[in-house]
Amino acid sequence: MKKPPRKLGRELAWIIGIKIVLLLVIWKAFVAPYRVQVDAAAMADSLRTAGMASQHLEKNNAR
Repeated sequence: MKKPPRKLGRELAWIIGIKIVLLLVIWKAFVAPYRVQVDAAAMADSLRTAGMASQHLEKNNAR
C-alpha cells in the first residue's frame, strides 16, 4: 500500500518557518533599536509612587 503524501505537513512547516522569520525581521527592525535603559533609583521611585497611589485609592474607596 502506498503512503499518503505529506504535502499538508510540509506546507504547514514552511508557513510556520516563514512566520518566525518575518517576526524576527519585524522585531529587529522596529523593537530592538529602541531598548530602554532603566536604573535602580528610577525604578524604585516609580514603584514607590505607584504603591502610594494605590494606597490612596484604597483609602478613598473604603468608605
